[in-house]
Amino acid sequence: MLKEICGNFFPGLYKIVRSREYNERYIFWLLSTSESAVCPVCGSKSSRAHGYQKRAARDLPILGKGVTLLIIQKKYFCDNTECETDIFTEQNELICQYSQFTERCREYMLKVTTLVSSEAAAKILAYQGIRVSGDTLLNMLKDAGREYKGTVGKKIGVDDWAYRRGQKYGTLICDLETHEIIDILEDRDSETFEKWLQGYPGIEIVTRDRASSYSSALNKVLPNAVQIADRFHITQNLLTALNDTMKAFIPEVIEVPNRQCADRTGETAELEKSEGIPVVKKTRK
Repeated sequence: MLKEICGNFFPGLYKIVRSREYNERYIFWLLSTSESAVCPVCGSKSSRAHGYQKRAARDLPILGKGVTLLIIQKKYFCDNTECETDIFTEQNELICQYSQFTERCREYMLKVTTLVSSEAAAKILAYQGIRVSGDTLLNMLKDAGREYKGTVGKKIGVDDWAYRRGQKYGTLICDLETHEIIDILEDRDSETFEKWLQGYPGIEIVTRDRASSYSSALNKVLPNAVQIADRFHITQNLLTALNDTMKAFIPEVIEVPNRQCADRTGETAELEKSEGIPVVKKTRK
């Protein structure tokens, strides 16, 4: 079974020199089959080998059992005389430099972590054969967020969001056409938003809430941009204006004479009067 797995699990990148099952885990010894590599600093290609470097990494599980890779990678001389690197270790799509997980394993763990909490993701992954702590998953998620760079179009939406309601707020910026999050600012101050806007002069339309910090930043950096209040705040503005208008024209107490009582029979009117039923009054809240 291991021979069949090996042929499809590591296509062309490495030669499997040894494999074994130990303590509910598969261990593979991989030897690089490359004949050349590209320098990560200057980008020049080199085929002059220097030696080998050993490293260990965890990969996707096989049939619910964890997988550990003991990799022997090649090191090459950089023949570019202007490059500051003399010797470098080959890099490929299987594993990144200094990483403890293969790229496919890291991507899978990130997908699980984005669906549930980091602690819940750690339990799910452990059940599948990938043992990792919740703190490690959270740090991986933060690093992936720093590496992500969304494209900024001509139409953006800006709103605040709460790290902790009533105590700390940030700014969320999204693209109105793709509905993807572009960036997250640590606060909702006008200065922070101004610095962000200065890097994107091509923005033409901005939807925002009623915060004065956002409007002042837009007026300074992008005075020609069209500012649009979102539907919620338009409705909120309308209700506020309607309430103020009603307060100005409608008195606080409205007396409604009980004329219907006068049309009743004498017996009913006398009964209400004897029982001390007052005139109906409606008070505006």
